[in-house]
Amino acid sequence: MVRTERKEKPAACQGGMRWILEYVMDFSQFKKKFSIHLDPQQAAAVQAVEGPVLLLAVPGSGKTTVLVTRLGYMCCVQGIRPESILTMTYTVAAAKDMERRFASYFGEEAAKRLSFRTINGICSRIIRYYERVMGRSAFRLLEDGGQKSALLGELYRNQTNDFATESTIKGLQTAITYVKNQMLKGEELSEIEAEGLNFPAFYQSYCKALRERRLMDFDDQMVYALQILRQYPRILGAVRDRYQYFCVDEAQDTSKIQHTIIRLLAGQNGNLFMVGDEDQSIYGFRAAYPQALTEFDRAYPNAKVLYMEQNYRSTGQIVAAADRFIQKNRNRHPKHMRATQGNGPELREISVYDRQKQYRYLCKMAEDCSTETAVLYRDNDSALPLMDLLERSGIPYRCRQVESLFFSNRVVRDITDIIRFAQEPDNAEYFLNIYYKLGAGISRSLAQEAAVQAGRAGETILDYISSSAAASPWTRKQCRSLQTHMNNMLEEPGDKAVYRIVHFMGYGSYLEERGGDLNKAEILEALGAEEPTPGRLLDRLEELRELVQAGTGRTEDCPFVLSTIHSSKGLEYDRVILMDVADGMLPKFLPERGAPPQELEAYEEERRLFYVGMTRARRELDIFTFRKVGLESTFALEIFPPKEKEKMPAKKIAVRNKLTREQASQLSAEYTPGARVRHRSFGAGTLVSRSGDIAIVAFDSGEVKKLALSTALRAGQIETAFDI
Repeated sequence: MVRTERKEKPAACQGGMRWILEYVMDFSQFKKKFSIHLDPQQAAAVQAVEGPVLLLAVPGSGKTTVLVTRLGYMCCVQGIRPESILTMTYTVAAAKDMERRFASYFGEEAAKRLSFRTINGICSRIIRYYERVMGRSAFRLLEDGGQKSALLGELYRNQTNDFATESTIKGLQTAITYVKNQMLKGEELSEIEAEGLNFPAFYQSYCKALRERRLMDFDDQMVYALQILRQYPRILGAVRDRYQYFCVDEAQDTSKIQHTIIRLLAGQNGNLFMVGDEDQSIYGFRAAYPQALTEFDRAYPNAKVLYMEQNYRSTGQIVAAADRFIQKNRNRHPKHMRATQGNGPELREISVYDRQKQYRYLCKMAEDCSTETAVLYRDNDSALPLMDLLERSGIPYRCRQVESLFFSNRVVRDITDIIRFAQEPDNAEYFLNIYYKLGAGISRSLAQEAAVQAGRAGETILDYISSSAAASPWTRKQCRSLQTHMNNMLEEPGDKAVYRIVHFMGYGSYLEERGGDLNKAEILEALGAEEPTPGRLLDRLEELRELVQAGTGRTEDCPFVLSTIHSSKGLEYDRVILMDVADGMLPKFLPERGAPPQELEAYEEERRLFYVGMTRARRELDIFTFRKVGLESTFALEIFPPKEKEKMPAKKIAVRNKLTREQASQLSAEYTPGARVRHRSFGAGTLVSRSGDIAIVAFDSGEVKKLALSTALRAGQIETAFDI
């Protein structure tokens, strides 16, 4: 044993007692006693105790092990009292897990002397200390989620005269959290868009309502704690006396206000150990602030920046591909991930025609799944069509944290209201919800009149308007067309009905004009592909909502796992499959040339999300790509660059012998709505509707054409096609 002396410092938490000279072990003895094995970069990080230190740890590099080992080193080798160390983590679960990990290495008694807290938890303690010292009462914490939702719903109703859906409430909560965590004010606040309302006015009314009721939400704990620390040096001094060493885990997920509080507590030259990786910062919507890592050495004079670049999780092929991919991000430290696990299978591209083929492929794979396999996607919506198929087939699966917000989303509600109105063409409530979203030019006054008078006249609402003198000739024509669409959609499969609503009844144009999310409609269309009628689609949506709310598919021992990439962070699987990898889904968007910095940062976060998904895989990584026009993927092209192929002559449609008019008419019977066709000039497409000899075809190129079938058949321009 080696005798080590430390400077004497006051120990405020023990009534003024002084540090005691202790016998402690050296680093070699420490590693031997606790059977600790570290690579050189890990060892350097464990021994970095004094001053501000940033440790950048790539995926699978043993970050948590190093952080826990460092705490043991501080106590056992450096002789630092555990009570003077504060370790801050992102979640309560992470704090408890780290405490358990420490106890497994160094014992329960030592673990209990350390402080493992979330930053919100520390802020709550600062507020309680303020109450005791100043003799004042702080606002009461609004812990009841239902009460907060009711308040937001009330304020939303006051501003819009509309009722907020569950997804609207969630969107408002996310926006409020973002504003408080990013410390936005003034013009910055005016740039926030949420749920199509005047958000700055809504936000101010929300804050005012909390103050009037003497309430604070969870984010306010940080706002008020920061104010206290800035205004009362006595309280800041007490915290600094209590803790002289600060450790921060998952620093890339920490927000701007949290970093501000940490800097205030530790001081610019204090003992701050921050662990994270800006390449894994994927919570921008929650106000994660990775700039605090890239700007660390500017914020903290004399700071050390250390690296852990050895990946102990994944094969060489996965590590190399992921490292090449993330190198193209600009806002990052110059580090490289290196593999230690040797080689494995090559990354595999699974090329299918469209998303529907992707779901069926995965469903078939799940039938015989015996290897731990995680299907990862950007958001929960992507999982619903796959869950639907798995449930129908009785195939077991495990699903992490699926939310039911899809079902109350405004786009989903609009489309289902249109279907319900088709079923009940005299229902005034459904009509008043959707009349202005179908591009028929119906005025509000005429809509209200028709809603009341149509029933009395014994007509459907649309028929009433189509014969009303108060409507323009164009509006009358549009209403007759809409009524025809309504009648026809009830007789066709669910996916065709949704496609009709979006592409032929004006709803898609309404969404595009307002920046709406067409992906919701695409998910509905995918779900509708399994239903014979739109009415059955409505029933299935309700069944799926109940399944999701009940938490179905959470069999713990099932090897087939469905998860968002966000929920998979910190986890690893033998095999990972990335689905919905296409521009507009993953990534959500591509920046245009000359895009502003905030758009470029958002795009880099999309790249980080893909990188995190890739690095969840230990041995196998599969990525879906699509052949359908409009589902191209810039990310997949980076991973699987196109190979030089010999130029092959374009496939030609076989020219039939010249057909008689009667033969062409007989052959045209094959061409029914939903059929896949191939045109000599326009390529592959889907026949979406037909009236007599006239067919409407939506081609994969994005063009929509009206064709005379008999003429096209006689000219040999068109044939039926089958996609693989």
